[in-house]
Amino acid sequence: MRLLRRTGILAISTSVLVFIATPAFAVATSNAHAETQTTNQQTTATDQVAQAEQKAADAKANAQTRLSDAKLKACQNRETAITNIMSRLSDRGQKQLALFSSIADKTETFYTQKGKTISTYDALVADLAAKKALAQTAVQTITSSSTAFTCDGTDPKSVAATFKDNLKAEITALNDYKTAVKNLIVGVKSVQQTTTTPSTTDTSKGSN
Repeated sequence: MRLLRRTGILAISTSVLVFIATPAFAVATSNAHAETQTTNQQTTATDQVAQAEQKAADAKANAQTRLSDAKLKACQNRETAITNIMSRLSDRGQKQLALFSSIADKTETFYTQKGKTISTYDALVADLAAKKALAQTAVQTITSSSTAFTCDGTDPKSVAATFKDNLKAEITALNDYKTAVKNLIVGVKSVQQTTTTPSTTDTSKGSN
């Protein structure tokens, strides 16, 4: 009888424990599920933000690429005209250098043939040679840079700007050379104009 009573009490106690533990387990399970769901939602939100930022970055990159492509196309449309202008400027510099050199050579030949001397001749020729060397360097630089421009290059704007600076230097150098040639011509003419001709000498002697 006591055994049956103890068995009944144990069964009742077990039932009570199960009844009490079940809601607690259910609550714990529900909380864990809610936490997992919240974490998943946060992860999903973070992924969505990252995806949105990546899309924005891609859109910006694509816009920059399109802008770059537009500039490249515009440059290519003008590339032939630009290279032709550079080529003409290069040819002009070479022609001016050749012209000034020809005039200088003829002046020196004339001076030598006449057999007259001026004290400043050597200084004029030395200055002429120095200015010619600078002009030749400037012309050669322009010739080289005139073929360096291309729209597909690393920095076509920089190449064009450099050509412009080189052109200014060439113009200055050619003008200096031109001035040196003029100075030589003036010097040579001065000695010829002060020379007394034989006919003038004879006439003056006869008048005496």
